[in-house]
Amino acid sequence: MQHPKFYLSAEINDSGRIEASYVSNRFGPSGKLKEEIIVLDDIDANTSIETILINLNKAEFKNLEIFIIRQEKVVQTYERNGKTEQLRIVSESLNLLIEFRSTFENWFNEMECTV
Repeated sequence: MQHPKFYLSAEINDSGRIEASYVSNRFGPSGKLKEEIIVLDDIDANTSIETILINLNKAEFKNLEIFIIRQEKVVQTYERNGKTEQLRIVSESLNLLIEFRSTFENWFNEMECTV
């Protein structure tokens, strides 16, 4: 399973295909999430950009929720077994995922849609 993407924008490129920008778990030199571009071949270019972004982010949000649940289980296991260093690392990762979830939730609120 790949780390969830948060789609920022989309447009139709010169070839008539949807090109979308997103952030995931890659960080630039400044420590901020690095924006990347992907061509989405399986998206109908006649669909509105807003609908495309909402559908993409809904799917990615579901993936994020799965990631969070898995990380929470790992944290519980490490707590139970007293593995403090592993617990610290996974807890930091979990905190980043929870912050990422807030980014999604805020975006959905701004778009006035539900997940």
